Amino acid sequence: MIKHIFFSIIYFISFSAISQIKVVERTHTNVSLIGKISHTAAFQTGGLSRKLPTADALKVIVDEDIDAYKHENYTNNLRKEANNTYKSVGVRGMAWAGGEEFSASLLHFKDRGKYLLSFQNSSYNYQMESFWLSEQTKTELHELIKGELEKKIKFKNIEVILDNNIVLVLSINKKKVSLNFWDGYNWVKSYWYRLFKINNLFGGA
Repeated sequence: MIKHIFFSIIYFISFSAISQIKVVERTHTNVSLIGKISHTAAFQTGGLSRKLPTADALKVIVDEDIDAYKHENYTNNLRKEANNTYKSVGVRGMAWAGGEEFSASLLHFKDRGKYLLSFQNSSYNYQMESFWLSEQTKTELHELIKGELEKKIKFKNIEVILDNNIVLVLSINKKKVSLNFWDGYNWVKSYWYRLFKINNLFGGA
C-alpha cells in the first residue's frame, strides 16, 4: 500500500513537469453578463392578438438549406457547442439575486470577442438555446427588433440570417416579440417579450 502511494506521487510530479495542458476557466474576468430577462418576467402573453395567422413561420423560411441549426447539421456542433458553453458558465451567479432564473440572457466572452444570446425554449423542453453573435450582428439585431416593435404591427414574421447561417424567425405581435428557430423536427420558441425587456436583454435602451 505504501509503495502504491509513493509511485502515484512520483508519477503526478513527473506528469506535471511535462504537461502542456492549458486550463481556461470561465470566470467573471473573461465572461460578463450584458443583459437578461428574469424568468418571472417572461410570461408576457397579455395583449397578444387572439386571431394569430394560421401560417406556420417555420414553413415559410426562404431557403431551408441555409439554416445551420437544423438537426442534420447538428453534427457540425454549432448548436451543441453554443449550448454547452452556456452551461459551462455560472450565469445564475451573475445575477444581483443569487440563483435567479433567466428566461433570456446575453453574455460577452472577451477572449472570443463574441456574444452568446440564450433564451428558454417555451414550446416543449424548456431548455436554454444559445447563438453566437458578433458585435455587429448583436447591434443590428437589437435595432431591428426595436424598429419593428415601435411600429406596433398586428402580426409579422421576419426571417433573419445570423452569423454561421443560423436562421432566426422574429414573430412580432403588436408590442411583443418572440424568438424562434426550426431544429428540423420542432419549432423552438422563446416567450413573448415587450420592448423594455428586449432593451434590458441587449444591455440598454
